[in-house]
Amino acid sequence: MPDITSGDVYTGRVLEWHSEEGWGVLASDALPDEVWAHFSVIEAEGFRELTAGQTVVFSAERAEQDQYRWRALCVWPEAGSQRRSDAEDGPGYSSGLDITFDS
Repeated sequence: MPDITSGDVYTGRVLEWHSEEGWGVLASDALPDEVWAHFSVIEAEGFRELTAGQTVVFSAERAEQDQYRWRALCVWPEAGSQRRSDAEDGPGYSSGLDITFDS
């Protein structure tokens, strides 16, 4: 396995996400272990949460967090990998606004 340094950027997926507790587990083929992630490191606007199976890009450091050997430093949800509209695994909110100006 090549040398892995803390702070490298990886592409992976969300294995599980606990919305009510604000944390989850990520995985990447480039890392030997799973990665613990907290909602505060998600780079997104509004309510920050991830969904199991969602593709993400993240940076991580070696750190002991619960039983995990890696901790996410920053998580970027990949464009187009939004929460499924039919998801029934927890609270999800969506809204839209269209404004038309008369000229």
